[in-house]
Amino acid sequence: MKRLINAVLFQIVWFVCLLAGNVWALVATVMYLFLHDRYFMQTRKEWRLIAVFLLLGVMIDGSLFHIGVFSVETPGVSSMTSFSSAFPPIWLLCLWISVATLFAHSLAFLRSRYALAAMMGMVGPTLSYFAGANLSGITLATPIASTLLVVALIWSLVLPFGFYLAEKWSLFEEKGQK
Repeated sequence: MKRLINAVLFQIVWFVCLLAGNVWALVATVMYLFLHDRYFMQTRKEWRLIAVFLLLGVMIDGSLFHIGVFSVETPGVSSMTSFSSAFPPIWLLCLWISVATLFAHSLAFLRSRYALAAMMGMVGPTLSYFAGANLSGITLATPIASTLLVVALIWSLVLPFGFYLAEKWSLFEEKGQK
């Protein structure tokens, strides 16, 4: 039941981040992390994974914004500074943080299944980026199929990497524990 609740809470945060902007994304993410820390985490080592995913979000999505694969239109601003155009929106970084909370819980069925995790990484996050761009005002570079292929390739590596770290840091609940 905890795995289902973990997945549902993540989906709520996903929608808040996409639809409500940076401030509400931060509020929802902090509340989610508080609940996650209190009711889901088996070990404090999971905070490492969350920190790593925040850094990955800054580096990966920041690079994609910087090279123009993603862009965001800011009303009333004719051009963005090079720093802000290379830095992902806060709400997007909140999503990276929230994704890190899934590995040892609702996605634990993928543990040690790196090929399946890679395949799921090619599909799930890619569809999430596509839907998220449409809901949030992010513009994907054209042709969109090429942009989605880049996202799919990146996430085919990111998802297995998350499971590798979760295993390395012993974040998974052992059988028999609840």
